[in-house]
Amino acid sequence: MDKGHVTQPPISFFERSLGKLLLLCVLVSSLLTFLLIPLADSSARLNARQVFDSSRWHSLQLQLQTYRLMDYLSGITERDLPLQGNAYFQYDLVLSRVDLLRKGDLGRHIRSFANGRATRLLNIISGELELISLNIEHLEQGKLDQIPILVERLRALDSQVTDFVVIVNQGANDYVTGKRGELDSQLQFIQIISMVLLGLSAALLLITFKLSKKLERAFKRNLRLEKRVKDVQAAKFEIVRRISSELKPSLMGTLNSSASLLQQSLPEDLRIALERITSNHQQMLTQLDCYHDLTLIEANQLQPQLSQDSLRKHLSHSVDSLVQTMSTYRIRALCCVDSRLADQVETDFSRLHEILITLLNHLAPYCQGADLLIQLRPSTLPIMNLPKRSRQRALRMVQISIRDNGEGLPESVQDGLRNNPHNPNNTVMNQIQLMGMGFTFCHFLISALHGELHFTSSKGKGSEIWIDLPMGIEESHDGSTEHTVYDTHIAVLETGGLLDQALVNALRPFISQVSSVTESQLSDYLMLSEELPFKVLFINQLLPLSAEQRDRCMNLQEQGVELVLSQALSQAHPELSSVRRFQYPITPVQLQTILG
Repeated sequence: MDKGHVTQPPISFFERSLGKLLLLCVLVSSLLTFLLIPLADSSARLNARQVFDSSRWHSLQLQLQTYRLMDYLSGITERDLPLQGNAYFQYDLVLSRVDLLRKGDLGRHIRSFANGRATRLLNIISGELELISLNIEHLEQGKLDQIPILVERLRALDSQVTDFVVIVNQGANDYVTGKRGELDSQLQFIQIISMVLLGLSAALLLITFKLSKKLERAFKRNLRLEKRVKDVQAAKFEIVRRISSELKPSLMGTLNSSASLLQQSLPEDLRIALERITSNHQQMLTQLDCYHDLTLIEANQLQPQLSQDSLRKHLSHSVDSLVQTMSTYRIRALCCVDSRLADQVETDFSRLHEILITLLNHLAPYCQGADLLIQLRPSTLPIMNLPKRSRQRALRMVQISIRDNGEGLPESVQDGLRNNPHNPNNTVMNQIQLMGMGFTFCHFLISALHGELHFTSSKGKGSEIWIDLPMGIEESHDGSTEHTVYDTHIAVLETGGLLDQALVNALRPFISQVSSVTESQLSDYLMLSEELPFKVLFINQLLPLSAEQRDRCMNLQEQGVELVLSQALSQAHPELSSVRRFQYPITPVQLQTILG
């Protein structure tokens, strides 16, 4: 048994079902709670004792007002005349009691008493009272002979009023008794529901306690796992750091030795071999830095190392270190910087170097024999939630565009570059398995520097990658950069490739007049035997010249035109002497050097 392996106890069915049980208890509790609402509302409607008391009260008041009317009528004498509406007043009091007993909730309850007998009696009483209204009118006119008639009719009505009061009292009592039984049954039901709710509350309390314990264990386990992950990341970082620190001295020693040998006069084949060794060692040093930074990114500990320097100088240095790569894959590469962009910027130049070297090295296999254009220019993308680094320099997005007309990126690389590096599911290892170490490192490093990467690629037509990085740039910069402008006219021979117009634009800051010329135009100039409009011809070509092209170049030299050829082309045609040489990739610094 492995002692280093900690066995987790098996999870019981109860523990696995705690969440479902909690949800079930909550649903049942909610259902029972909603059942209590109509029960409580029904109880409020059933508890209408005031209505029943009102029926008894008003029926007794009807009887009492009848007696008061009889007593009032019996006591009227001639001295009380005129009555001035007192008889009507006493009469209206009796009728008002009848109206109260016939209308509203009171009337609805009375209609259900004794199978409607109370309503019939009330109608009879109301009719009899309506009949004596004429006698009341005559009495108001002073006819005292109406008093015996009124008293006799009211006495005849007394038995019916008494029966009505008895029926109302008995009906109200029966109604209250029946409703009290309904209330008792509902109360029992509410008590049952309350007991069930009490049981559910106890179950919820138990489940909550169990879940809290389980959650506490999960938190503790997550803390332990986070600590283990951090320990693993720290160990990984330490291993990479040690490997880097042990390999760098030997690599630097080899580079220094190679640099010393290259300063001596050596055979050409040995010089080429030393240059290749130097280039490979420089790329190994960059790769070690990449591994080191990738471990920092994975541990979320990468801190930009900001410095202020010349952007063009650093860009040329980074691209110049790819000479062997461009030569191996026969790539015609050109690097140019937009004149609107400030030269002095504040950024992490070491990480920018790593991005360029790694990305171009991994793009090179898909650009064999193709053109590659690297452009630096201001970006139109905004910077979100990033403050200014200083009062003089504000953050601005700078775009690095890498365009080629090669075979295009593989589908796996395209899928990997489309994944969001901020998504926790897109781990470093998953991305490495999808598109390799180089593209993964560039993608994550650009994101760690608060930049963005976008691309487009088409099979057989090439690809273009846009890298937008925030850099500190002076807000008052006017975009002008001081250069030595040479008063001459240079022509660029068109090849029909990607770099023709870009090369013309790259030469304009250094040359007073720059134009492009085709091979047919060159032939026309030579046939006319006139003075050529240009003094220098820039031939952007790797493949050896044809016999016709070679003869044309020699004729141009005879007429005083100076040729600017690539190093590979000049070695292939030693007969073209006294030429200026350049090597790919072409950089602004190299252009300024060869034209000086």
